[in-house]
Amino acid sequence: PLTVSRRKSRALVYYLAARGEPVSREQLLAFFWPDLDRPAAQQTLRTTLHGLRKALGEALLIEDGTAALAPEVAVDTREFEASLEQAMRASPTPDTAALSAALEKYHGDFLEGFGLPDSAAFEDWIAAERERLRRLAIGGLGALAGQQAAQGQYQPALATLERALAFDALQEDLQREALRLHYLAGDRAGAIRRYTHLRQLLDDEMGVLPMAETRAVYDAILTDTLPAIQPLAPPRLPAARPGQAAGGRAAAEAEAGRVQVAPVPFAGRDPELQALRAAAHTSASARPLVLVEGEPGIGKSRLVEEFMGAAGSLTLSGVAHELEQGLPYQPIIESLRGLLAQPAWPALQAGLQGRLAPVWLAEVARLLPEVLAGQPQPAGRDPDEPRLWEALHQFLRAIAEQHALIVFIDDVQWADASTLALLNYLTRRARADSADIFYLAAARAGPAKPGSALASFLNTLTREERLLRLPLARLAPGDVSRLVDEWAVRRAAPPETAAALAGWVLPASEGNPYVLVELLRYACDHGWVQPGQPLEPASLAQSPIVPPTLYSLIQSRLAPLSEPARRVLDAAVAAGREFDFEVVYRAAGLSEAAGLDALDELRAAGLVHPVAEPAAPEAGPPRAAGHAPVERDPHTQPLARYAFDHSLTMEVAYREVGEPRHRLLHRRVAEALLQVYGRQRLDDIVGLLASHFAEGNQPERAAPYAFRAGQLAAQVAGWAEAVAFFEQALEAEPAPARRWVIAMALGEAHFRAGGMAPASEAFRLALTLARDAGDRERIEQAQLALMRAQLPQARFDEARRLARQVLEAPTSHASAAEAEFSLGTAYSLEGADLASASEHLGLAEAELHAAIEQDGLDPGRLAAVKFEQGSVAAQRGDLAGAVALYRQAIDFADASKLEGDRPYGILARNNLAYHMHLMTPGDPAAQPYAEAGLRLAEEQGQLTVTTYLHSTLGEIALAQGKLETAEERF
Repeated sequence: PLTVSRRKSRALVYYLAARGEPVSREQLLAFFWPDLDRPAAQQTLRTTLHGLRKALGEALLIEDGTAALAPEVAVDTREFEASLEQAMRASPTPDTAALSAALEKYHGDFLEGFGLPDSAAFEDWIAAERERLRRLAIGGLGALAGQQAAQGQYQPALATLERALAFDALQEDLQREALRLHYLAGDRAGAIRRYTHLRQLLDDEMGVLPMAETRAVYDAILTDTLPAIQPLAPPRLPAARPGQAAGGRAAAEAEAGRVQVAPVPFAGRDPELQALRAAAHTSASARPLVLVEGEPGIGKSRLVEEFMGAAGSLTLSGVAHELEQGLPYQPIIESLRGLLAQPAWPALQAGLQGRLAPVWLAEVARLLPEVLAGQPQPAGRDPDEPRLWEALHQFLRAIAEQHALIVFIDDVQWADASTLALLNYLTRRARADSADIFYLAAARAGPAKPGSALASFLNTLTREERLLRLPLARLAPGDVSRLVDEWAVRRAAPPETAAALAGWVLPASEGNPYVLVELLRYACDHGWVQPGQPLEPASLAQSPIVPPTLYSLIQSRLAPLSEPARRVLDAAVAAGREFDFEVVYRAAGLSEAAGLDALDELRAAGLVHPVAEPAAPEAGPPRAAGHAPVERDPHTQPLARYAFDHSLTMEVAYREVGEPRHRLLHRRVAEALLQVYGRQRLDDIVGLLASHFAEGNQPERAAPYAFRAGQLAAQVAGWAEAVAFFEQALEAEPAPARRWVIAMALGEAHFRAGGMAPASEAFRLALTLARDAGDRERIEQAQLALMRAQLPQARFDEARRLARQVLEAPTSHASAAEAEFSLGTAYSLEGADLASASEHLGLAEAELHAAIEQDGLDPGRLAAVKFEQGSVAAQRGDLAGAVALYRQAIDFADASKLEGDRPYGILARNNLAYHMHLMTPGDPAAQPYAEAGLRLAEEQGQLTVTTYLHSTLGEIALAQGKLETAEERF
């Protein structure tokens, strides 16, 4: 036994033990101390290793910049894996005794009860290891049960299966084998009880009956017709994760099936293709956003792919998904991540030096932290929507200066409000800057819902003549015939086959490319088209009547699926257009082995296909400046992701599932997400959890995830999405204390989005909740927040009333200062009682000095007071006094460490320049202040104040007689 008191030291030992091979010091630094600067991290690692060396002695090897446990040290996880693999690979069947001995080494979950709450990377690693070892155990237990049953050891086999089912009782293939074992062991009543329990469990959790195969086993048990001896096939234990290796013969056939149909030529879209090329070659200052519109299956994405493939430009593509329309900027993030995965990225990244100011790159990192990989993390900034938008424009412009750029967002009808607003901004700025960026989008045809974000987006672009709508009609008969002819030539089929096929598909497809491709797939699957062989007329004559609608066509593809495949498909529909295999097989109530078989079947049917994982830069734990890249842990590979062949497949499958069961599946998907991703990776999935639990009729479970999703949306200034998530959380949260927190967050999101009236309502609710609870501190916070929201609405009387309520019993000098400042500001803005404004601003200054001396408040907070005092002096006509106060405001703001004080320094420079100009029109000393303010605003990304500075510089230029400069500034 060893006594190692420090938790992180123990964690390091566990990490070395599980890894086996030596781990570099650089990797340990990045993994365990990512937030420390390099010297501090190195010193901490040296101290940790020194302490461990005392405890472990020769068992710890430290050499050549690496650390490891000595080879002779016995590690239970490694012994478990090695012995299990050896037993499973025994020929011709798994070794029962060796399997049993290996599985006895599994005493519980990996590092159960241990964690490092301050290290997300370590927690992610534990979760991944834990899940991987569980899967190995389940596969091994299934194999052992199969061998025991084959030897007639039914009770031991049943006990083994119970151990496997303890991980997840909804593994129906294992439950079915347990039914057999009950019966074979002479426990017919036990089999009946198990079936009854399974049926109830499946109904409660998934809204389905047991599979037909399970029901057949149960019927045979009831009628005593189950064979007395039925060897159990050991469950499949995959050697590789799905998506990383070939999935067997069925998967290979699926790939072959796609190859048969994929070479359908591109035809019939020449006018639309020419329209895209013409729009792309329009001067950048007049280039529109092109929106390709059409019904499902009409070929929108194919048209854009053909255009982009021949354009010679760098392309960024993102897709909006229906289930993710509440998550801010998801299509934009996807497109940027695709850029980082392209071979040209390292050169482009190097080219950003000198083209992109650090402030803009830091803002882009809000959405895509990978852009700062290996670079110092910037100091925290409050989220600011205009600054984020301008940062993305500056980033894309810096890329476009090196290589012409196309940005494409598909399925824009599902895009979140923030993405649409950003896309609107980007297209306007690209025109103004003449950046060589071509913006493209695709959407389903049909009017946007009035008042929706999409309707506002389209109306704005149309009104400002920045939108070119490109509708796609169905293919003309001649285009269909030419397409089939070209396809038949590629298949080496004779001309008469092409003519017969064209006559068959023409009326059935009605010019819809999706239907046409499916009909050609049908012809291939039935062997009608063979190289050099004519098509038998009887084939067409004897074929079933072609379904007249898309819906029935897809139904005919789904009908032959087995029950496990259909369960996986239905769960995938709830999960979304792209889905994680591990999440879906769990939600479907299958073991991994059964899920893999079902997945192979879906791939063979061409209904789903793997999503290629981009070779993106490491997305491991954050790194401090100077740390080496983290090597990928082979045990934490990304989840295998798959996608539906078309959104239409999802829609048809959804209709067939039915609303009640679909809601159950949403809940199952949410629970599977929690299992797979683990509690330590919640931030990756909270938005999806909120959506799935809400769709699953469990709003109370959705509430905490919705609140966290709102917080994350606020961090990237996705105010519309933050508001929606906070409202969802508030509606479902019953606890008054939590409701206060949510209401305050909701009010702040409305406030930052410029919605002062709804912000006031949220803050009023928070104030009511705090008063009901008698919580003085929360009452004051709500009063101050509500007061802040009233001033921009010119509700001065209510703002003053709230300020006086705070001053009746302030909790601190800082809160008293804020109340006095608001009183002074209200009087100043109203302009009727400047004496009271000056008095209260003086009291605010006194309270701030007390807070600085007694509470250590940053003196920079005085910048706001000095600025407002300057405004009061200017209103009184004391321009010299105003100038002096603005100079003091600049000094305090420049010395402040708080970002919230910086705008006052910029605004003070503007007002200083303006009033110097008023005192002496054309004063040459005024202009440098305004120019310095503008420079600071641009460096700091304070875009909202630049309008004042341009205006002031225009006034100065006008007084100097520089009319062209003045006009440009204005």
